[in-house]
Amino acid sequence: MPERTAWWRPLSAPWTSWPGVVALVLILGQGVWRGVLLARGYFTQDDFLMLRLGDEPLTAGLLTQDYSGHFFPGGFLFAWAHAHFAPLDWGAVVVETVVLQAVAAALLWLVLTRLLPGSWARVPLLAVGLLCPLALWPTLWWAVAIQFLPISICLLLAVWALLVHLHDDRWWALPLVVVATVAGLLFQERAALFPVVLGAVACAHASARGPRAVMEALRARWRLWASLVVLLVGYVVLHRAVAPIATTSAGSGGDTAELLGNFVVRNAVPGFVGGPWGPEVVGDSLLVPPAYAVVLAWIAVAVAVVWTLRRTRAAGWGWLLLLVYTLLDVVLLFGGRTGMGPTFGLIPRYAADIVPVLPVALALVVRAVLAAPARPETRPARLPALLRSPALVACGLALAYVVSAAVTTTQVSSSLENRVDRDYVETLRAELRAQPEVVLFDGGAPDDVMINWFGTDATVSTLVGIAPESPVFDLPSHSMRMVDAEGRLRPMDLVATVTSRTPDDESCGYAVTSQRPTPVPLEDTIDGDGERMVLRVGYYTAARGSLLVEAGEQERVVPLRDGLNVVDMVVTGRLDSLSLQLRQDERRDEPGTVCVASATIGFPVARGGS
Repeated sequence: MPERTAWWRPLSAPWTSWPGVVALVLILGQGVWRGVLLARGYFTQDDFLMLRLGDEPLTAGLLTQDYSGHFFPGGFLFAWAHAHFAPLDWGAVVVETVVLQAVAAALLWLVLTRLLPGSWARVPLLAVGLLCPLALWPTLWWAVAIQFLPISICLLLAVWALLVHLHDDRWWALPLVVVATVAGLLFQERAALFPVVLGAVACAHASARGPRAVMEALRARWRLWASLVVLLVGYVVLHRAVAPIATTSAGSGGDTAELLGNFVVRNAVPGFVGGPWGPEVVGDSLLVPPAYAVVLAWIAVAVAVVWTLRRTRAAGWGWLLLLVYTLLDVVLLFGGRTGMGPTFGLIPRYAADIVPVLPVALALVVRAVLAAPARPETRPARLPALLRSPALVACGLALAYVVSAAVTTTQVSSSLENRVDRDYVETLRAELRAQPEVVLFDGGAPDDVMINWFGTDATVSTLVGIAPESPVFDLPSHSMRMVDAEGRLRPMDLVATVTSRTPDDESCGYAVTSQRPTPVPLEDTIDGDGERMVLRVGYYTAARGSLLVEAGEQERVVPLRDGLNVVDMVVTGRLDSLSLQLRQDERRDEPGTVCVASATIGFPVARGGS
């Protein structure tokens, strides 16, 4: 029986050594470094839609909704919390992300300490897990970070719990593995790959070798594997019912091979070694690595694989884990959707899911190498004793990786700052504070803030609908404004217009009373063809109350103002006439009249100006 110790000792002991001190320095450095990068960033793309969807009461429907074929209640819980308690507050995102990163980093150190107890080799592996450039995108993009970081935490927690079971035989460890897997599945589908990582760790700890290690691991912990299989089957059934994935054409075999090559050869592996150093950034998410970076990365990996496998075949469990997980990640990500195109394999955030697995796999390799029998020396060592110091070698490797990652990060970080998004939203919010009485026409968002792939969701209301300034959209207004490409409020001009026919009564135009609806025919039929239009009505009156406007199947109620006024309202569909009626204020005894001088329908454009 393993010796029982206080429950807190396994959590505190890994930090009470010189490697633990270096680990704390690395974790603190990552927090400061990523915190600075985060502070320069802002919301973008899916962030705005997630926040808008999160601005609803907390219900099961909110948490389990289908989001483009994804099922992640945990992400929508984050979205709900931000929308209700910190709307469009990027500072809250910075704090939240840094805290989640710190938790994941601490768990990674606990895992490495279990795999490599007392070894300085933990230090460079921790640096790889903390600073791998592939993880920049999913930590600096909020909608991705609230999936990537929780699932990283859950994976590392599951691995740590399994190691506690393997080493200490704690009764709670295996149930914690299942709980961590369940939690991971609430944030991202890739938690379905947890058993691959857990299985490799279990096989590497088996006393048998080769295929017999698999059988030993299966028999020794069959209850765990059975529980995970039942869990995953239930998850697949639930996922297909709630959020079925819409597949696209798999494309040609050549496209599939190119996609796989881009993902593994040009994206993942250069990222593993801290590259690709000087890539060409296309858009804000696609990297084209230079050829030298790809070649150097593969040379480094090939040398490491050959040397470790020649040292001991047991190192194969780590390399096999990395290979299998990478290939399964490609299948899970692009399976049935390779029609997305081969270039999608060059998007680093898609390969970032391998980052939490990378140091675990490498630790299995190092563990096997350290446990291998020492080879007899064929010639005396020529290196000075100082250069053979494990601490110096480990810290040197960690420093080299930090420099490698820093070079790549410096090259690409400016493309992750989302300056256009910040400028647009902050300018618009300032305009709303300066003109709180305006109503906004809910026009389309700029493409570099929300790409047109979002369709009808890419609107101004999606961007700032939850803002503390409480903007109002599309209501009939005497002060309706459009938002230009810079986020400024502009008066509207109408184009491709159709006007009302000239009325017979030149003094009043169309006399609208409360007695019966007054028809207002248009000069021609106008059809928005799915687009939203604006109806502009010019009127004057002394009546109190409101004007009821019927345009096709739409009904609008306009509060009246004394004197000569122009009111705008949003309409859609095919229109050839309007119907207007006065709703008299009951406090007035005498009947009133609204004189409608003109009615114009057209498509709005923001008026230029300084």
